[in-house]
Amino acid sequence: MTYRELLRTPGAAAFFVPTAAGRVGIAMTSLSIVWLVRSATGSYATAGVVTGAFAVADALVGPQVGRLIDRFGQRRVLLPAALVHALAVAALVLSAGYGAPGWVLAAAGALVGASLPQLSAAALARWSALLDGERKPALPTAYALESLSNSVAYLVGPALVSTIAAAGRPVLGTLSAAALVVAGGSILALQRRTEPRSSRRTAGARITAARCCGPGSWCW
Repeated sequence: MTYRELLRTPGAAAFFVPTAAGRVGIAMTSLSIVWLVRSATGSYATAGVVTGAFAVADALVGPQVGRLIDRFGQRRVLLPAALVHALAVAALVLSAGYGAPGWVLAAAGALVGASLPQLSAAALARWSALLDGERKPALPTAYALESLSNSVAYLVGPALVSTIAAAGRPVLGTLSAAALVVAGGSILALQRRTEPRSSRRTAGARITAARCCGPGSWCW
């Protein structure tokens, strides 16, 4: 199956396109923080500390967000995460603009990283649910497409945010990254047609089936 045929699968393009856009925003975020903080403080050291706080928070909290998505579903987790991410970026931009101390900037950067929506994991879960049964042989192609999208994002994103910052607009670069992340995450979350079932819903269905199909009962 080719990539074009894969994206013609009902519901596939509807979640792939916003996820791809969100990935570009994610690829822009860390470098946009460097440009923003360096412009506000004049210090690459402070920019490195804030970006480091962002990266550590993303690494520590990201897997926990993934677990919440598995348990409660993508819509219930991605939408609040996108909202918190938007507020965190706004806090970072305002803190930088008003000359806040380094620890405040680092705290805001950590919140930006902790609230980063886990779009790649969510997209892979959707492909796995969408290409079930007879379509399962197409999964390697879907995973290859996701890998290609991720690679392109990390080529385009840093180049784009660096161009914006080099033009003297580091705040615009940070806000553009956040806009792509929030929009991509929100649109993905609203795609209910391809959303995988959460583990809580699956467990509930199993309990219901066990009650209906217990000893002395009929199963239909």
